[in-house]
Amino acid sequence: MASTFLGLEIAKRGLGTHQVALQTTGHNISNADNKNYARQRVSMESMDPLYNPSLNRAQGPGMLGQGSVVQSVERVRDLFLDEKVRSSEQSKSYWEARQKYLHQTEVIFNEPSEESMRAQLDRFWQSWQDLSHFPEELSYRETVRSRGKELSFTMRETFHRLFDLRQNVDFEITVGVDSMNSMTTQIRDLNERILKSRNIGDSPNDLMDRRDALLQQLAQYADVTIENQDSDELIVYLGGEMLVQGETVHLLKSVGDGANEGLHRVVWEHNGKDALFRNGKMQALLEIRDDVLKENIEKLDLLAINISDVTNEVHRDGFGLGKETNVNFFHIENLSRNLKGNFDLNGDGSDDTTAVFKVAGKNKINADRPLGISGTITLYKNDISNTPIYINYRADETLESVIQRINSSESGVVAYLNHDSNLVLKARLSEKNDNWQKNLMIRHLEDSGELLVGHTGILQNSGTSGAFDYRRVDEINRFQANIDRISLTPVFHPAGSMDLSREIQDNVSLIAAATGKDIGGTGDKNQGYGAKDGENALAIAQALRHKKTMVGRYENSDQFYNSLVAKLGIESRTSQDQVENQTMVLNNFENLRQSVMGVNLDEEMANMVQFQHGYNAAAKVVSVMDEMLDRIINRLF
Repeated sequence: MASTFLGLEIAKRGLGTHQVALQTTGHNISNADNKNYARQRVSMESMDPLYNPSLNRAQGPGMLGQGSVVQSVERVRDLFLDEKVRSSEQSKSYWEARQKYLHQTEVIFNEPSEESMRAQLDRFWQSWQDLSHFPEELSYRETVRSRGKELSFTMRETFHRLFDLRQNVDFEITVGVDSMNSMTTQIRDLNERILKSRNIGDSPNDLMDRRDALLQQLAQYADVTIENQDSDELIVYLGGEMLVQGETVHLLKSVGDGANEGLHRVVWEHNGKDALFRNGKMQALLEIRDDVLKENIEKLDLLAINISDVTNEVHRDGFGLGKETNVNFFHIENLSRNLKGNFDLNGDGSDDTTAVFKVAGKNKINADRPLGISGTITLYKNDISNTPIYINYRADETLESVIQRINSSESGVVAYLNHDSNLVLKARLSEKNDNWQKNLMIRHLEDSGELLVGHTGILQNSGTSGAFDYRRVDEINRFQANIDRISLTPVFHPAGSMDLSREIQDNVSLIAAATGKDIGGTGDKNQGYGAKDGENALAIAQALRHKKTMVGRYENSDQFYNSLVAKLGIESRTSQDQVENQTMVLNNFENLRQSVMGVNLDEEMANMVQFQHGYNAAAKVVSVMDEMLDRIINRLF
């Protein structure tokens, strides 16, 4: 016969079990508005029966139960949905960061508006057009100077705003590194507390909720991978490297990068290797800083130097009101401090490079005539390997076809005929994987035949011995052209220093509106016609907008700037659409997850009533058993 007191023990266990269930329900209700909380439920099981089957057990009908027990308090979560939410957070944060800074970049360019770069370019071009009709009027010259000042100011202002925005992105990257380190350290600490709790048999559900919330926040910054196969050890990976493993954490740090204008690289603290990001906010910030903003700044530099150089090239050949000539309209500060273009590129204190932006041949050329010569031009691609590009030409083809092949190749130069029908070769920007300090440098010019030598008058000699190569000093001597036909590479970021020349700022009469005439049959216009001549002003206007002057891969500055703004607009719109799309995807997964782990107040209230009745019933059992024992002990005799 079972003990008389067994009923009290069963009732006591029922009270305890339903009390835990009621407390858990209350905990769920109090966290109903906590989106990171996973509702908990009590797993109840019956106690082991009083007697196990054996030959010496007491005789009785079946085994006697001993009531209920709380086996565990479980979190209700779906690991698959957790992973989907983290993945969606990564994509959403990536596109949000891109959209944030692309929008700010659009605001800087401020297109279309009356004060935008596009409007300034139009007004500058129009001022030269107007001057060509009234070259003798000082008021029109004043307008040209004013428009030139406005354009220069807008160019400088746009550059500095883009440069400052890039610095802001860099600062946000360093802040992001600190935030990631803080989160990973907290995850490590939670891992330690969770492991200790489990070792003593507890269910640290709230600690695991906090850890999952941190993992979701971490996923906003980077494409972390979570491995949780071992219940005692959670591992977080970033780019194949272990970020957190149980109680071990590897931190990140940001270090200045001299090869990237002092901006910060994100590296692992323990081995110094670059951290690899593929998604999330950090990847977006790195792309914005090192791709989008860098590209727009460099394109602005390319636009500034080409507008300045093309204007100066035509302006130097013209004459002012007092028949002054060989005057620059824009001031261009050269990278080299000497007329030979020699420059210390590697920073060791000795010149090691000849920095030339553009060279024009001495000979006037009819581009539509057959060449009558053959050979191979060797150019370099603007990559880290200086990959050679070969342009073959035949006797039966024209110079125009050769120019088209040069411009459509992947070489680091473009070609065109200037206003004097001279062949011009001009440098492009360096490719992404190469040193940005090599921007706007002609890398290599070589001709096995006579096209660049006797035909166009660019190089002194054919073959390897006569080749120009930027990796040597004094290479300017390889050119036939005088120094006025050679443009040296400008200082880094010429858009930030674009300005009118001091001569033009002081005296508008020096603006060369007149073309002049050839005196003495020299083949060169060496004397001005007079105040009524506006042909040179018209030539400058045509060079700025209508003539082929090759700004990068585009025929003129007009096309180049339009493409810059169009690409920026497309990228911004794409980011905006993706933000909306990824937000919708995230909300869908979040709603699905909340349907599993979220607290339903109606359900919890029903559970509370159910557990309350269970508790009351167990209390009634205690009361009945008490009465039974009272009768046996106190009233039986």
